[in-house]
Amino acid sequence: MGDPLVLLGEVRTALLPNSGGLAAREAAAVLSLLPGRRVSMRERPLPLAISPTSAVGVDCKLATASQKETRAVGTVAAHALLVGGRVVQSSACSTLVRTSDKDRRPWSHYLTRVGTLEVWHRMTDDASAAVDLTAGFLEKSGRNTLDLGSISDRLLTRVRTDRRLDQQPPVRSGATRLRWAARVAPPLGGSVRGRAFISLRLEDETTRSVLILVPTVRDLEVVQRFCEDLAVHDWLLSMLGAALSDADRPSAERDTAEQLAPLLEQLVHLWMPGAHTSSRMGDLWERLEKDPGFTRQWTAQVGQLRDRLAVATLEALRSSKISTIQW
Repeated sequence: MGDPLVLLGEVRTALLPNSGGLAAREAAAVLSLLPGRRVSMRERPLPLAISPTSAVGVDCKLATASQKETRAVGTVAAHALLVGGRVVQSSACSTLVRTSDKDRRPWSHYLTRVGTLEVWHRMTDDASAAVDLTAGFLEKSGRNTLDLGSISDRLLTRVRTDRRLDQQPPVRSGATRLRWAARVAPPLGGSVRGRAFISLRLEDETTRSVLILVPTVRDLEVVQRFCEDLAVHDWLLSMLGAALSDADRPSAERDTAEQLAPLLEQLVHLWMPGAHTSSRMGDLWERLEKDPGFTRQWTAQVGQLRDRLAVATLEALRSSKISTIQW
């Protein structure tokens, strides 16, 4: 086997359906998805729990930009995460490598390489094959090709329906989907590139596509954790923006303060870009902070949230005072 052609992944992010955040022991219990395997825990600077990795066997076609018929056999690595005891994620990822065999081997061979898909691709040039597979996954994936979304969605559903959760979240919110592909950037002028590159595209209200180019093969090891961190912060931005837009719609049945207060109490403190990302991916966060300006947008939204709550509180006090005077 040679070097990886490309890494493909998908992350689903949603609010944990529970009235309160989970403590470390509770998070470990919910994420104990494989008997005998420990849940990875981290408390600083923000609680993070990661379930054991499970292997999902696949034998399928791969989407390609060139439409060349490409087959992959192997396993997808999947795990669940809980951020701050509040936000739940499912993450599925696989490394695509060119196979050295002409024929399919027994499953025992593929199960020893968790998270690796062996690919039969007609392109002889690895660089061209990597570009072809990357574009196909991000732009042309369909039902008849590798579907990391269904693997990730199934795992997310399993965690969210755990019997230990009371299914009473403090706010209503949907899930977001972040599809990503990462590969080594071609040399520039015969030399290895010094920095990583990222392209983030919003496909619709809930789906994002991310392309990442890294300087070396070694840097591919930390891309998945970066994408999970990116997905959390993108979800926070999307969820808070949707909640503020919803609060702008007047309704006699809804109390604005009651609707927005849980966001300030339980989710605003989770904003920590790069807190659990390798320093090798620091350049990518710096670029996202410049354009599109993640933290600037978040700061503006939180300021709007606080202002809306302050106005709602003043209105409530004013109404209470008027009612008292009339009585």
